[in-house]
Amino acid sequence: MQQKRTEGQAIASMVLGILSIISFGILTAIPAVICGHIAKNKIRTDSENLQGDGMALSGLILGYITIGISILVIPFILLAIGIPAFTQARESAMESSCRNNLRSIEYAKEACAAERSLSDGTPVTENQIGVYLKGGMESIICADQGEYTIRPIGLPAGCSVHGTVDEPFQ
Repeated sequence: MQQKRTEGQAIASMVLGILSIISFGILTAIPAVICGHIAKNKIRTDSENLQGDGMALSGLILGYITIGISILVIPFILLAIGIPAFTQARESAMESSCRNNLRSIEYAKEACAAERSLSDGTPVTENQIGVYLKGGMESIICADQGEYTIRPIGLPAGCSVHGTVDEPFQ
């Protein structure tokens, strides 16, 4: 009687399945599943000469478990990377919007001072500079709910959250 030969792809499936669980994840899990199915099919069609059904089955099980874990874990990893980046981009956009609003207030103050011949240190009101802003002072809103301080001519306008135009933003 001829001794049964162990199917090579069954061994490969088992080894790849073990590697997928230990370290390489989905990179070896998919080949483990493919090799396992091929090996089981070969063993089923030539069961008189081939053995290794258990190895192929273990490779399939380990491969499918790793794929399942990867499908569950990868979205959480992407969220862990994406949420801080999104938050930082949002904060940066709000600071930029506030900086642009402060610049608009400064340009309106300069236009008001030039038209009315106001000198440095002269206080101006929202009504006086609102004429030089599209939509008036009501259109200038801090994205972080800060309050804008106009301050006199020659002194930079400020925001209660983000500071002034000439201060570095956090």
